[in-house]
Amino acid sequence: MAATYPSGGRAMRLDLQRRSRRHRPAGRLLIALAIGAIAAPAEADPRDYRLGPGDVLQVGVYGQPELSGKFRVGPDGTLSYPLIGAVTAGGLTTEEVTESLRSRLSQRIPVRSAPSVEVAEFAPVFVTGVVEKPGQYPYRPGMIALELVALAGGERRAAAASETRALQLIAAEQAVETRMLSLFASRAQKARLEAEISAGDFSPDVRALAVGLSIDPDEARKMLLNEIDLFTVRRKVISNQIAALRDQRANFDREMDTLRAAKKLHDGEILLLEQETANAQKLLDKALGLLPTLLSLKRQLSATRRDALEIVSYLARAQQQQLEIDKKIQDVEDQQKKENAAALRDVELAIAQGERGVQSDARAVAEIRSALGGDALEPAPITYRVARLVDGVYTDIKVGDYTELAPRDILRADRSVGAPGAAVTRTSRRGPDAQTTAYQATADRSPGAPRAD
Repeated sequence: MAATYPSGGRAMRLDLQRRSRRHRPAGRLLIALAIGAIAAPAEADPRDYRLGPGDVLQVGVYGQPELSGKFRVGPDGTLSYPLIGAVTAGGLTTEEVTESLRSRLSQRIPVRSAPSVEVAEFAPVFVTGVVEKPGQYPYRPGMIALELVALAGGERRAAAASETRALQLIAAEQAVETRMLSLFASRAQKARLEAEISAGDFSPDVRALAVGLSIDPDEARKMLLNEIDLFTVRRKVISNQIAALRDQRANFDREMDTLRAAKKLHDGEILLLEQETANAQKLLDKALGLLPTLLSLKRQLSATRRDALEIVSYLARAQQQQLEIDKKIQDVEDQQKKENAAALRDVELAIAQGERGVQSDARAVAEIRSALGGDALEPAPITYRVARLVDGVYTDIKVGDYTELAPRDILRADRSVGAPGAAVTRTSRRGPDAQTTAYQATADRSPGAPRAD
């Protein structure tokens, strides 16, 4: 059962309530805090409070410190107490829990006097919706809805339509500036790529690139300098690669010249050895020469011919290396052209999209500016609803600023006009082990919507 407290200081509250209607929400929050400070001591008798899940009880047993301490009421409405185990507390007052503890303890140990039971800490309350700090807050007897909203930092301020439009205008103008800068950068990139493809110089014209754009001249110069630096670096890198490959090719040219000269010398040596071998053969045929001399000449001739063949092989390898270097040079040039062609295609697409985007954003800025003069809408008022646990079931209740809350209440603050009633979908607790019930309130249904048990 939900807690109900008698109202104290009613005349003061009614007077404050009438005055608060003439103040802004901030004034309402100050009034709520003042009411809480003035009326709290006399508004409620804790002895009438019905306990529930989340409450913390301070239990004291004279002469039994092991039986004294703080005990929290669990989701099933019971607390775990030494010697006797689970003790039902949900729905009972502290006096009823005291009597239950006294009765059950007396069956186990001598009890000189009844235990003392008081609420040390109430179950928290919750606030959600259009507040600055939604969440869980400590409850105190006599707390009202507006006081909980004040603890949560107050109502979240809703921007007026004109403020929203102004923010939209700022964002739209920034989007236009950003898109123009991006479009200028794309145009500068296109000019650089075209210069690289044509292998010409890169001397961009700032005015030509900025046609139709409103950009900061300093930003434009920085972008162009970046593109010029990139053009210089890329050209230098490619030039260095090609120069290194051409140096390698020149080395192979010199090596091939050396091999050709060596081949020519070997050819002359082979010719001389052939003549000497032929003369030695003639002398041997006339019995004027020696066979070992002839054989030695033939071996020299064979070795010289073998060396000549190796020179030819080295020369062929050098020619192959030279062809590979020529291919690498061509690949470097072709790769740059291929990359530039692909980049040029992408940047042309980006330029086309950027030009359409600038036009679209400019129209949006104009529309927002024209709409700014007609915005005078005020934000919708705040309405409050409470989800309260009653007899094991969460019920959705429409409340006002000064409605008293109960522990475990969930206060919803919405910036919309609520319906007269709300359909409530309930899930009952069946048995002591069931968890806390769930609820679902749908404001657009009729008050007689079916209940799902």
